[in-house]
Amino acid sequence: MSFAEPAGRARLATSPWMTLCPPGTVELDARTIDANAADELTPELPIVLIDQRPFSRRRLRRTAQRLSIEIEREFIVLPSLRHPLVLIDDTEAAVRHFWTAIATVPPGLAITAVPASALLALARSLPWSWTGAASPGRALVGRRR
Repeated sequence: MSFAEPAGRARLATSPWMTLCPPGTVELDARTIDANAADELTPELPIVLIDQRPFSRRRLRRTAQRLSIEIEREFIVLPSLRHPLVLIDDTEAAVRHFWTAIATVPPGLAITAVPASALLALARSLPWSWTGAASPGRALVGRRR
């Protein structure tokens, strides 16, 4: 369990999702959360659940339900929680915008440009919900009921 730091502290540099949360938000890693965590959490406490494992959407939602957390927002964190570059709201509009307007093949990839373009085209053609379902990095923001 970790607590959000005031603006300007090092904590925000490693957890950009914490900048979207109110002060006092508790960050819980779903990989290390224990059964007694629910007893320590007070009602109305803002909480961020994070998970780095693939297909973590369902796992985080079950954990939120078990801890009586009302989900307010869900983020897809790319490429990973440890090295986040992009935070995408797990909504259709945000995911579609990411794949059509932001994700691109970087210039200078002469040998890998064709495979990278093919993978990007495939990602754009898949249903939007697959991005959030298969993406390993996720942050779920909510409050304890």
